Amino acid sequence: MDLHIKGKTAIITGGTKGIGAGIARVFAAEGVNLALAYRSDREGAESFARSLTEKYGIKALSLKADVSDPAQVERFYHDVLSYYSTADILINNAAGGTPAGVPFEELTPEQWQTCMDGCLLPVFLMSKHFVQECRRAGHGGHIVNLSAKAAFHSTSRNKIPYATAKGAIAVLTKRMANDLIEDGIFVNAIVPGYVLSNYYQDPDSPQCKAKEKDLRIGWAVPEDMGRIAAFLCSPCSRQIIGAVLDCSGGTML
Repeated sequence: MDLHIKGKTAIITGGTKGIGAGIARVFAAEGVNLALAYRSDREGAESFARSLTEKYGIKALSLKADVSDPAQVERFYHDVLSYYSTADILINNAAGGTPAGVPFEELTPEQWQTCMDGCLLPVFLMSKHFVQECRRAGHGGHIVNLSAKAAFHSTSRNKIPYATAKGAIAVLTKRMANDLIEDGIFVNAIVPGYVLSNYYQDPDSPQCKAKEKDLRIGWAVPEDMGRIAAFLCSPCSRQIIGAVLDCSGGTML
């Protein structure tokens, strides 16, 4: 199927590693030019961008930015729009600041806020500037946010801040979709399940083996999320507005 997105420009946060990198590969294969925000490992990010250009013949720009910092987000968009004429797609993938294994009653306000700032604030900041650009340029666009299975169904413990932030992203997606569709801006979200990416890397590792009982059709790979995101950013999916799409491989049933 031709997704009709060749020649578009997509911004992907956290776009050089894990799920973000898988999404970037799929978009590059579809002929989409890329602006990839990364937070660390400049050498790795630049190498990844070059590899996409060499393999797929698209333009790929990697830019360091903490997308939870308003000033850095503003500078990121300035640099992107100095290189590309506009942006058509935004993938809000980056997340951080989750306290590891802290029981609810022991959470500090600082830990709670750090998680909200790391997971939720980037979606607001990046989307706000993207909408401003779409309106400035006089065209519509597509936003895909990444929520998480933990927000809806999980047996994991001590993840309340993370689950809350990712649940808020689902609500934010629906409200944004309602407000922005008249501008031709489509907003949807995907809910990944168990993906072989940054945390779950080696299927033979103890942490992966411990999750095998929860899998229904095996591990997902980052490109699986990329194919779904690419479809949602295509005119082929024009009847999908404000959806929070279960991409968990049946693990939320």
